[in-house]
Amino acid sequence: MSTTAAIIPLLALFLFTAAAAAAAQYPPPHLYQSDQIFPQKSSAPVQSPAGIPRRLTFSDEEKDYLRQKKEIRMCVDPDWMPLEKIENGRHVGMTADYIRILEEVIGIPIVMVPTTTWNESIALAKARRCDIYSLAMPTPERRTYMDFTRPYLSIPLPLVLAARNDTPFIDDISVITNQKIGIVKGYAFNETLRQRYPKMQIVDVPTVREGLKMVAKGEIFGLIETLATVGYTIQKNFVGELKVAGKFDERWELGIGARNDEPLLTRIFDRAIASIDPATHQQILNNWIAVRFEQKPNYTLLLQLALLILVGVAMLLIRNHTLSKYNQQLARQNQEITRQSEKLKHTAQLLQFTQHAVDNCAFPIVWAKNALQPQQTKIIHANQAALRMLDYSQAEIQQLTLSDLDLNLNQQTWNERLREMRTSTSFSQTTSYRCRHGRQLPVEIYLNYFEYRNQAYHFVFFQDISRQQEMENKLNRSMKMEAIGLMAGGVAHDLNNILSGIISYPKLMLMQLPRNSPLRKPIKAILEAGQRAAAMVADMLTVTRGVAAAKEILNVNHFIIDFLDSAEIRACKANYPLVELSTELADDLLAIKCSSTHLRKCLLNLVLNAFEAIQGPGHITLTTTNYFNRKAVAENNFLKSGEYIQLAIQDSGTGISATDKAHIFEPFYSKKIMGRSGTGLGLTVVWNSIHDHQGEILVDSDNQGTTFRIYLPATRESPSPGPTDRETAFNETPKELFGNQETILIVDDEKLQRDIAAALLRSLNYQILAADSGEDGIRLLEKNKVDLVLLDMIMDPGLNGRETSEKMRARQPRLRILVASGFSQNEEVEKILAQGQAALFASPTASDSSEAPF
Repeated sequence: MSTTAAIIPLLALFLFTAAAAAAAQYPPPHLYQSDQIFPQKSSAPVQSPAGIPRRLTFSDEEKDYLRQKKEIRMCVDPDWMPLEKIENGRHVGMTADYIRILEEVIGIPIVMVPTTTWNESIALAKARRCDIYSLAMPTPERRTYMDFTRPYLSIPLPLVLAARNDTPFIDDISVITNQKIGIVKGYAFNETLRQRYPKMQIVDVPTVREGLKMVAKGEIFGLIETLATVGYTIQKNFVGELKVAGKFDERWELGIGARNDEPLLTRIFDRAIASIDPATHQQILNNWIAVRFEQKPNYTLLLQLALLILVGVAMLLIRNHTLSKYNQQLARQNQEITRQSEKLKHTAQLLQFTQHAVDNCAFPIVWAKNALQPQQTKIIHANQAALRMLDYSQAEIQQLTLSDLDLNLNQQTWNERLREMRTSTSFSQTTSYRCRHGRQLPVEIYLNYFEYRNQAYHFVFFQDISRQQEMENKLNRSMKMEAIGLMAGGVAHDLNNILSGIISYPKLMLMQLPRNSPLRKPIKAILEAGQRAAAMVADMLTVTRGVAAAKEILNVNHFIIDFLDSAEIRACKANYPLVELSTELADDLLAIKCSSTHLRKCLLNLVLNAFEAIQGPGHITLTTTNYFNRKAVAENNFLKSGEYIQLAIQDSGTGISATDKAHIFEPFYSKKIMGRSGTGLGLTVVWNSIHDHQGEILVDSDNQGTTFRIYLPATRESPSPGPTDRETAFNETPKELFGNQETILIVDDEKLQRDIAAALLRSLNYQILAADSGEDGIRLLEKNKVDLVLLDMIMDPGLNGRETSEKMRARQPRLRILVASGFSQNEEVEKILAQGQAALFASPTASDSSEAPF
């Protein structure tokens, strides 16, 4: 050891001893040894002094309370020496001595509730599993569930900062805002310091010992605690590692905290604390805090120390003069080494940050070492996202070349990529990558070229575009079907007008013929033929996604049960006796708002297809369940988030090929014999009907069978009453349909429609006015008293339904209007309905209910 190294600690010791000796001439009443509190635990229990008060005399109310209480449950800080702790299941420390005295004064047992941390004690007190805190200081938060007695410990108890030995002393702890400072969670000064110093980075620690361990490991800068507790714990567990590096001067007023829902408890303990005399307080303090007194300075020692210091200084000067030039040279070399080391450390840190960011980036990245041929262009690295997406390990992907990975890469495309990479910073392409098990993944790639030590490389950012392509295909299919639907809708609208006569006149005739008329049978045959034609027209109108239909609140389970008892399903069961049809219906299924006609048509198409798909024995299962959609729109077939019901039709048939699956919802795409088992519109009707209800239909199929899953928006409204039994083969006309000579104005540009409606309404005892245009209808309204207007929505040329309605309302604001349309409610219809005193109904051939218009 050098002379300097030997003298410096000796010099420091001498200076400290001298200062202590000088200061001891006028010592304070209690001077803690070396400015710290060192606990000196007595080997024997504390003896109760003669001055311990006798048991208190309580009021009758207090006696009754203590008699019912029987014992007082106490929570303590299990690690706060020398004040208190839990050791081998026993409560020890200064507070334990006080509690023994208070227990004797009050006269009932005080039972400690074992805990491992102060925070656990707080939780038990809040839960009323502890009646008192043995030692606590009031804070605003604690006063919400505790009252506090007068303090029984009121001592200067400075808060200190415990830090590592290499930390310089800090005069003002509050200026430390860039370091983490630990404080035991739940302590009063934790709350106080957070409020007083909001910029301080305070970290909660479970106990004093755990907090000091975190300081020793460098996880936090320091721990704020009382001087007594820090001194005690460092002396026992961290000698040579930690020290006191700063302090706050505080006076702590500590008393009993008692649950505030039993105020008598606070009053009893307050009286008990008041009965303890000063001698008892001093004896407890003396048993746990060691004190040292110096009566007078030792001037001889001071003189000896001064001489010794002078000798040491002289030796240091000689030695320093000899080493000065070497120290200067070493200092310059050390500065350069430090500068280079810091630069290297900074560079290594940047590389580590960059590597971490790239490897953990959510965007897949692959690096490749370029060669003239793609078969020789080796993949040298891939980040974690790329490995997960392609299902390779790092070792496996580094065995591949670029041509192994990129299915569309050949020599020509590689040459084009090389030219493009050299001339631009980055560019993108679409291609397909081969995953580990042969699966093809469509991707969009972004390439970036760079050189390092005369070797060309490139890296590829890529993203999975399979979902995007699926959505594009879905959008294209939807647009295609919409275009086909518009064309079909135009044809269907004209056919609808023609068929209205074929259907309506037989209905009118049946209403007027007696039940035993021989003409009823042929007229019914005409009607049924017209209805079959109308059903096809209705399918074509449904394809347009614009057919009018009344929507009602339905319980799908009840609907399915009724549906399975229909004539069509009974016929299927008879034709396919080896096929079992079963249901699995959710008991708590929500209701839906839909057109029962269209829902029945969808179910019938899907169930008939399921029967026809099974060759021999098999089964069909109809399942319902509630479904809540939380996924993003584009990730779940454009379904909005919210509540849905899921209706699944599952069969054990031969399945649908991938080629057919891509086209099954297109009009007239069918494997059936046209005209015998289908029209080619069945699944198209299903697709359009479901989407017209803001729902979705998905298909899963393999050689084990096919499952169609229908999602329809659910409602919390109560279901509508079940359908009434309408034996409306027009054997009889319901009495409620007959009028009382009210006047109805019919406005329709189609003469056939006007004539049919007029004849039908006259037969029901109404007076009829007919107009072939909106303008003619307005003129008739001005000249006649009209009770109801039956208004066609689509009229050309001249005013349409909405414009006619507005002009009529301007003349008669309370006029009632029925709007007739074969298409669904649109913006024009909405404007009419918004005026009030108006309703929409489907034209007769678009509705199963012939009474609907009336």
